[in-house]
Amino acid sequence: MKKRLFPILLVCVLLFSCGKVKDAANAAEGLKNYAEGMKESDNKMKERRAKGDTISMPYGELQKLLPLSIAGYAKDGEPKGESVNMAGISYSTASQIYKNGDAEITVNIMDYSASYAAFGAATAMFSTGFSVDNDQEHLGAVDLGISGIKAWEDVKKKEKKSTIIAGVNERFLVTAEGRNVESDMVKEAVKAVDLKKLAGM
Repeated sequence: MKKRLFPILLVCVLLFSCGKVKDAANAAEGLKNYAEGMKESDNKMKERRAKGDTISMPYGELQKLLPLSIAGYAKDGEPKGESVNMAGISYSTASQIYKNGDAEITVNIMDYSASYAAFGAATAMFSTGFSVDNDQEHLGAVDLGISGIKAWEDVKKKEKKSTIIAGVNERFLVTAEGRNVESDMVKEAVKAVDLKKLAGM
């Protein structure tokens, strides 16, 4: 329960601060969605533990899931990655940079297998309904058009920088970060990852 306390408090603070949420009913609905998401993550982890599946994929396997290409962009260098396993922690990451002139997109896949609470904390804002939009930035959930995939975007409008994070199968985080790139192109970079394959793992 203690592991869940901080992300819940974080969501509460964000929802009730700065007048971003119109009323307590909206906040309550957001927290309900968050709690349901945590329960789903909990059930998924219990199913995996029952099968003895508690270790993240080797980073080399994740690298194979990175896009071979993104429309108009070419790989810049070799993919990077690592796997970490210790008491109570197991995660692997794989990333690749893609470039088109001065435009750059980095795609990262993370398999965080050991802690549903950590995954839930990372994706806490996806279902709360929290959003911000002004001349400088846009924050909020984003629809990638793929059933079962929840995602969040952070767009710095004037800087032409954006980040999209997608939570897949209560296990994987797929992140695309763009520099000198329109946000729609960053969405395409996320969708260039085989999200449906990840969802079936």
